[in-house]
Amino acid sequence: MAAGLFIALGLFWRSGSDLEITHHDLRGPSQAISFRVMQLSDLHLQRFGEEEKVIVTQVQALQPDLVVLTGDAIDRADALPVLKDFLAALGSIPVVAVPGNWEHWSGVDFPALIALFADQPNGRFLLNERVSFTSGERKIHLIGLDDFTAGQPDARLLSLAMSDDVTVLVQHSPGFFDAPEVNRRMRQQRFSLCLSGHTHGGQITVGGWAPFRPVGSGRFVEGFYDVPGCRLYVSKGLGTSIVPLRWGAAPEIALFDL
Repeated sequence: MAAGLFIALGLFWRSGSDLEITHHDLRGPSQAISFRVMQLSDLHLQRFGEEEKVIVTQVQALQPDLVVLTGDAIDRADALPVLKDFLAALGSIPVVAVPGNWEHWSGVDFPALIALFADQPNGRFLLNERVSFTSGERKIHLIGLDDFTAGQPDARLLSLAMSDDVTVLVQHSPGFFDAPEVNRRMRQQRFSLCLSGHTHGGQITVGGWAPFRPVGSGRFVEGFYDVPGCRLYVSKGLGTSIVPLRWGAAPEIALFDL
């Protein structure tokens, strides 16, 4: 009975009613036209049900120019069809993704994952790669790295920051940004924005205190941090991991006007 109550609480706290949308306008004073980037992190998709449909509805209503999945979209090797359904529901919105630790740990077929995104309109799965997108008069460059916790991020790509353009660095585990080599390389660059997830904002917090965070979180919990070379945003994510419960760390969709 206690286990059933625990699971029910987890489903309650993941419901659409407590979904938080954070909006950050990072445009300079001369930028009237924005490029709208939406961050969805740590979906941990198990099914394409009502909660996932609420997320899709919110994405479509907010009309992003680009959706960025910052890792742990799935955490099971057999969940690729669920991810396919989720992406199909987003329609023609461009979607870019990087891997998280769970795509590695769960033995997801990476060639199949890459092919799944390639089959979507304007979809890309970035594994230590750079890609550019254009919307109207605005252009944005993304550098998507492998996960710091379970993969092999190529820090050499940090040198590809475009100082005169909007460049966003995407890496699942924020502990990456405190690694000595990364610090050294980042001090020589300037990114418009860096995006991470992984922490779930603590997933279970008490008065803002997050007693548990996954390996690879470093000192980071959620929100903005100033790190060498960029402003880093750590999303609280949308799903749950290990324990099917969120408490004090609402699921989040983060929106950035660049």
